[in-house]
Amino acid sequence: MAQPAERLTEPLSTTSLSSFRQMNAILPKSWVIAGALLAAIGTQGDAQILRLDLKQMVEQTDGAVYGTIEASQTIRIDHPIDGPELYYTTLTIKGTDVQTGAPKLVNVSYSGGFINETEGVYNSEAPEADVVKVGAEVLAFHKWTDNMGGDFASNAIYAAHGGIYPTFKDTWGNVIVQGRGDGYAIPSNIHLSSLQRNVRLFDSEQPR
Repeated sequence: MAQPAERLTEPLSTTSLSSFRQMNAILPKSWVIAGALLAAIGTQGDAQILRLDLKQMVEQTDGAVYGTIEASQTIRIDHPIDGPELYYTTLTIKGTDVQTGAPKLVNVSYSGGFINETEGVYNSEAPEADVVKVGAEVLAFHKWTDNMGGDFASNAIYAAHGGIYPTFKDTWGNVIVQGRGDGYAIPSNIHLSSLQRNVRLFDSEQPR
């Protein structure tokens, strides 16, 4: 039985922080987020393709965090039903809750990754290596999943690479969330403060 990743925990391992490469970008004229997201949801080998805009992303996830990746750990599971050599990578992100602004420490996971240079598996839907390296500052949407495959339970990064976004700071020190282009919930660059207003608005509209 695979051990679940803790929802809130101390960092999984001690890894020296590396600086995150800032990316050049043009700020959007409007802070209103539009667009859709092709989302791969489900366990390994059982993915559904969904189209999600930001409102739907907020409705279908448990939350979002903005912060620094403090640790990364990849594990291998050999499962009697789901099969051998299932790899999952878990990131420990320390920062703030996007909806509430409260401090947040959370583990989020995705399918794929490498334990070392030779042992692991490449997943085309996984986030890019630069985005998920230790020390990177990111914004991630997550949803608790009891079984991501092989009885591995964790806060799954929703929609695989479509649920995690790199960030950088502009000339004035404001945090910018980097959009991923057409077809994603955040298609163009936007100030974190503006994104927070949108997320909080959509969250407030949900039935309680």
